[in-house]
Amino acid sequence: MYRFFVPLFLLATLSSAHAKDLKILTGAGMSMPVRALAAEFGARTGNNVTVVSDTAGGVQKRIQAGERFDLVIGTTAVLDILTRENKVSAQHADLAQMVAGISAKAGSAKPALADGNQVKALLLAAKSIAYVDPASGGITGVFFLSQADKLGVGPQVRAKAVLRPNGTGVAQAVATGEAQYGVTLISEMLPNKGVTVWPLPDDIQMTTIYTAAVATNAENAMDAALLLNDLRGPKGRDANIQAGLKPVSK
Repeated sequence: MYRFFVPLFLLATLSSAHAKDLKILTGAGMSMPVRALAAEFGARTGNNVTVVSDTAGGVQKRIQAGERFDLVIGTTAVLDILTRENKVSAQHADLAQMVAGISAKAGSAKPALADGNQVKALLLAAKSIAYVDPASGGITGVFFLSQADKLGVGPQVRAKAVLRPNGTGVAQAVATGEAQYGVTLISEMLPNKGVTVWPLPDDIQMTTIYTAAVATNAENAMDAALLLNDLRGPKGRDANIQAGLKPVSK
């Protein structure tokens, strides 16, 4: 009786030969949980998982320009547009609600942020405020300016603006002292240890939802669906909370 023995190095070669290249495109605010679960998924399955993050507008433009991704994560508005254009599946999975916040240099005392009126006072007293340039395609800059206008301090905020192309840049501007405060998604500021972050009060908080769908031209649709199951399950919920996002029930 003979036994067929395959050397370990050959098993590794065979495994790598069957490894798939899974490509994920995500809105920047979901980068933390997506990268964490993508790394775990890759280690578990042996697949090569690449995660690309961009602004909401950037996600839309990349897909419309023909870039190929297996799984697309963005705002419901962007995914609805891409669905109508038959770029992604009509089956969407809501993952988390965006949570905007205010940051200051690490170690700063928490300012009064109980409601919109207290945020208004903070913005009036601030020397400089970093936020995402609306022209970059990020929705948080548009949201922040709309709330500043509602509070009656839009012109003052614009006069103190330190514009950055994304939330990472906003956090960096605060950490380096280029801006006294930064306003964008908490999940984009938390990775920067040079800042302390607090959520905006409920009366001026965002309600935008991140949702996901498999691309209609996905090369690895089955694996994309498996990773999406992780993102919408308990693992994803925990990762979202850790990233400062608000889980959704769906």
